[in-house]
Amino acid sequence: DACVWMPLAGINYAFMCTAFVVALELTTLVNAFILANLASLIIIGCKFVMGHQVLLFEGIGALVGFAGALICTSAPADSDDSGAPSDGHLAMLGNIIAFLASVSTAMYLTLAKKLRPKVDIFLFMFILFTISSTSLFVYMKFAGQPVEMSFHPNVGLFGWMHPELDRLPLELYSAIVCNVVGTAGYIAIMKYFDPVVVSMVMLMEPIVASFMGAAVGVSSLPGWITWAGDAVVVLGSAMVISSG
Repeated sequence: DACVWMPLAGINYAFMCTAFVVALELTTLVNAFILANLASLIIIGCKFVMGHQVLLFEGIGALVGFAGALICTSAPADSDDSGAPSDGHLAMLGNIIAFLASVSTAMYLTLAKKLRPKVDIFLFMFILFTISSTSLFVYMKFAGQPVEMSFHPNVGLFGWMHPELDRLPLELYSAIVCNVVGTAGYIAIMKYFDPVVVSMVMLMEPIVASFMGAAVGVSSLPGWITWAGDAVVVLGSAMVISSG
């Protein structure tokens, strides 16, 4: 089974990361984070459609969270919630792509839960990143992205090895903090928690991301519409977690 599920997990992880990056180019930072982290609602929805038991607070929390996501998407692209292009059609496309990232996240977490008891976490992470990075490279070639097998700082596959502040140090930070603490941490607790719980915890990321984005100057703090939608999503998440 692992020979089948592991490649699928890697491909879904690669699509999740790629779709999120594309969405960031089209919609607001907070919208991208919120809509790319609806995996918990998707997992609960699939449970209901497949006839599995859904607890009362799980179902209500899923609906509340989805309502919050809709509030976020209703924020005008040219309002204080900007940081996205002023073209409303592009912003909506970005929202859709971010939601597709959530679908891949739900599949990835479900597969990770299935694989975690059978595969050592370090081996799991190695195989996961090998498959996902290969998938991303193939996508970049087919999409016509400028990429080459060199140490060029902008288009080289090994350009991250340059000692400049925005290359090697940033890559090390991403590898240690984001991947070891973040991605590997999520996979590690999969052994003890349901994917719904893990995906709900992921919904805390948009709040942190909005402040980090504002702090480094890549986006402005969102307006009241996005904050309201974010609060509703967090409320729905809390309801699902409290359902047990």
